[in-house]
Amino acid sequence: MAKKIVLKGHKGIGGVAEGEAVVSKQPISYMMDIGSVWWSDRVEGTNELSVPSLIGRDLTGKVLVFPTSKGGWFSQQIIMDIYSRGLGPVAFVNRITHPHFAIAAIVTGLPTVDRLDKDPIEIIETGDWVKVDAEKGIVEVTKKKI
Repeated sequence: MAKKIVLKGHKGIGGVAEGEAVVSKQPISYMMDIGSVWWSDRVEGTNELSVPSLIGRDLTGKVLVFPTSKGGWFSQQIIMDIYSRGLGPVAFVNRITHPHFAIAAIVTGLPTVDRLDKDPIEIIETGDWVKVDAEKGIVEVTKKKI
């Protein structure tokens, strides 16, 4: 049976979502790290990161786990555009959610949880199955099989 870990925090933003985790140990800027892909591939509809450790990974339908974000208000526009076309992550899990990402999560309803009792970057690995219940502030992690 797969190992399950429950991380608890305060109530987050949005509802409930689940999917395979994609983890970045680096902060993410949707403008700088995803923006060039977003602009060049809007018609084709791809959504791949340019963060060095995650190059080539598609975020569609994934739970994006990362420490925090960097950048400014333009990241909000990119998140909202990608989300509105059904091409973005289904949830964010952060150590600390940047205000610009929080605003985008509020506008889209994208489940977002942070300030958990354990560091999500240390617990969650790419490929783990993650259920985010932002209404309760709970992240359930089912470890991938080895």
